[in-house]
Amino acid sequence: MRINHTYHGLYGRDTELAVIDRVLDGVTAGRGGLLLLRGEPGSGKSALLEHARRRATALGPAVLEVCGAAEESGCAYAGLHQLLRPLLTRLPRLPAEQAEALSSALRLTGPPPADPAPVSMAALTLLTAAAAEGGAVGPRGLVCLLDDVQWVDRPTLETLLFAARRLRSDGVALLLAQRDPGPEVLEDPALARLALPGLDEHAATDLLAAAAGTRPAAAVARELTARTGGNALSLAELGTLLTTRQIQGEETLPVPLPLGPRTRRAFLGPERSLPEPVRLALLMAAAEETGDLTTVAAALDRLGLDPSCLEEAEETGLITVIGRKIAFPSAALRTALHSGAGLARRRRCHLALAEVVRPHERDGRWAEHRAAAALGPDEEVAGELRRAAKYARSRAQYAAAADLLDRAARLTPDPVRRSERLLEAARAAWQAGQAARTEHLVRDALAIADQPVVIGRLLQLRGAVRARGGVLTDAFRALRAAAEALAAEFPDEAAHCLIQAAESASHAGDPARFRELSVAAARLAGGTPVTDGTRLLLTGIDQVMEHDLERGTELITAGVEAAQRSGDPLLVAWAGVGSLYLGEAATGFALFEQVAERARATGHVGVLPSNLEFTAQLEMFSGRMANAEALTDEGLRLARESGQENLAAIHLARRAFMCALRGDEKQCREAADEALGTALRRRIGLAVATARHALASLALMRGSYPEALRLLEQVAVAEPGAGHPIVAFFSLPDRIEAAVRSGERQAAQEALESLERWQARSVRSEARALLARSRALLAPDDATAIGCFEEALTLHSGSVPIEKARTELYLGETLRRARRRRDARAHLRSAAATFDRIGADPWAERARQELRATGESARAGTAARGTGERLTPQEIRIARLAAEGSTNKEIAAQLFLSPRTVEYHLYKIFPRLGITSRTDLARLYFEDPLLFD
Repeated sequence: MRINHTYHGLYGRDTELAVIDRVLDGVTAGRGGLLLLRGEPGSGKSALLEHARRRATALGPAVLEVCGAAEESGCAYAGLHQLLRPLLTRLPRLPAEQAEALSSALRLTGPPPADPAPVSMAALTLLTAAAAEGGAVGPRGLVCLLDDVQWVDRPTLETLLFAARRLRSDGVALLLAQRDPGPEVLEDPALARLALPGLDEHAATDLLAAAAGTRPAAAVARELTARTGGNALSLAELGTLLTTRQIQGEETLPVPLPLGPRTRRAFLGPERSLPEPVRLALLMAAAEETGDLTTVAAALDRLGLDPSCLEEAEETGLITVIGRKIAFPSAALRTALHSGAGLARRRRCHLALAEVVRPHERDGRWAEHRAAAALGPDEEVAGELRRAAKYARSRAQYAAAADLLDRAARLTPDPVRRSERLLEAARAAWQAGQAARTEHLVRDALAIADQPVVIGRLLQLRGAVRARGGVLTDAFRALRAAAEALAAEFPDEAAHCLIQAAESASHAGDPARFRELSVAAARLAGGTPVTDGTRLLLTGIDQVMEHDLERGTELITAGVEAAQRSGDPLLVAWAGVGSLYLGEAATGFALFEQVAERARATGHVGVLPSNLEFTAQLEMFSGRMANAEALTDEGLRLARESGQENLAAIHLARRAFMCALRGDEKQCREAADEALGTALRRRIGLAVATARHALASLALMRGSYPEALRLLEQVAVAEPGAGHPIVAFFSLPDRIEAAVRSGERQAAQEALESLERWQARSVRSEARALLARSRALLAPDDATAIGCFEEALTLHSGSVPIEKARTELYLGETLRRARRRRDARAHLRSAAATFDRIGADPWAERARQELRATGESARAGTAARGTGERLTPQEIRIARLAAEGSTNKEIAAQLFLSPRTVEYHLYKIFPRLGITSRTDLARLYFEDPLLFD
């Protein structure tokens, strides 16, 4: 009999598949096998047995199948009849006593046997004989697959266990699948067990995507995984029952979740046969999400039911009472009980619970129960939901606040108030990193909003979302319109809109927009630090782009001071951008780090990826490559999870640059190609320019100077949407080097003149060091070049170790050429050591080659590069935070992970570092902090 199931691709079951494959491989080698798969309904047991059937068929052994049925569970040997029916033609070949016993057991002849032993021996004989013959092709062997064995009769199970103990070397495997709880007979210690846990979030996401035909939003996948306990059947059916907008996070998930027919049959069959009071007790327990026994008992009392109903419910095994808490065997069962109940029964339970929890309404439970019972708009309930949302936001629970505010808006009768609450919901969703949902809420609110201020704030949110994940020109237009709508009453908010519009223009690489924005900023009333800082920064950047560096420097410097006085995070971040336009990288990155730390502390997932983009650069230029990669990976993960694909492209381009510095050509090209694929299509000039600069750096390190020059010239002259002025400025030293080493001195001279204009008023020694180094490369003779390189070395502050090391490398090369080998060695040794420490392998090898050319033996760097070769970038960040004294919970909050994930990483980190405790980790950190770079 063919097992009845649906094959769902076995997402997240690699471990289980490997175990099953080992059993099947043993069969082809003549060994026996016995394995019991255990799990709740819908956990994938049948799909795993189907995998076993397909693989066994491909390998060659014969396959026999049984599917248990509740109706036949009391019929002795019914399961054995299913299993052995294809082999009954062999009955005459059995010894007479065995043949007679088996025939009687299977009701083929005579009364049932009194002694089961001959039946068991007969089954053993038949199975071994079938194994000796094998399948239609391939080797000998036999695989028996038994699904739903909780409904297979006990005599059959005893017979098969008897046989299995004696099939160690006969090429027979028995694979059984059991829904928990199973029969006592299967507690046999000879039976190997494999429990099937719920799918993790990654596997659940893949399954939902396959079922729905679209990738689910990260927040949606996370919630559905939690509410189903990772149950594969529930997730597969939800993927077909939820709308595309719900799956993608644009709409709130329905309460209750829809229940598919197979999930309903799998979980609610036992519940349907219970008395109504017991069913209501189960539903009440499912509706009360905290599992509080006192609350559930009190609510049952409100319905006139005796709390003893809970005892009867517990006897069914559908719930367990532990202390004062009610627990379900699985989240999927709890969700099914709630979703599968009729509206009237659910309303009775939620209204009763609302009466009980009313004194504790601060956490929103009262409002949520009333909302679940509401049949139409209700201002009282909507107001309570909004108050609960305010409390959630005070605790940085933005996703929960968005849910509460969304439900409040839907229950609000007044259109004006409803649009305001939709705006609040959209803000909370954005802070939670739910970009698609934010866009949807904004669209709903704009359809009914008629107040200019509300419309302006909604357009600002729309612009913010589209700047991070949509078309940048659309974002710019929305933000400019928002600024106009808000300027009269709320000039500071209008200034924020102009800054965000400037960010969109900057990401697109379209500096011509700054003139328009600076004019708009000059018209803002108010004279506040925010409006003043906005006007100074935007006008200053415009002046720099118009080549009035002196005026631009004055304005931007004053704008940075105004931003720091204001303490406004958005303005401080833009002050960092203004510093970059002056070539003041260290100042800019320090400002970005301030904003990123604040975003982490407040849990603003929506704004964090943008700030991590810059703080990762700070770590990279500071020589802390592992930390830079960890920050980039964190920013990329958060950008993708929150639907900010434009920022994801920028982070990918940054990753490509870091891979180039490490000499990892494969990963550099992969990251750059992926970044360019998105950036060229969406016209994200910053990502295009950064990815091309990364590829150029790779070529420069490999000595492919013409290729590097070609790419850097693309960076320099690209139009909006295909380049970026800051990247063009910062890549000038590389362009000069590539041109010189390609023999293109005229191109190098032109690039040097651009660099001189840009750095003319710079007060930062690091910027002047790069200018001196670039002049050295164009020097007419070695003596002049050596003087310029030495000047550059005195100017290097050390804040960008790789640039100082490059200067030492070039100075060492020039000194060797001038036959000053002894002087060259010191600089080359220092350069090699720095390159080794930060992991810039191609540069380090080049320095060692030069050392060997001076006559000094130079081996590959053996100095520790920190933990980078043993730990992943994320593990390094976790190790550093733990060493500094942060708890698992604090680390999880900073990195947006779960405390359990942090614990898991530390469990792997300790043995790799040769330590056993946090005390050892702290000691290691303070003895040698560079180990954590």
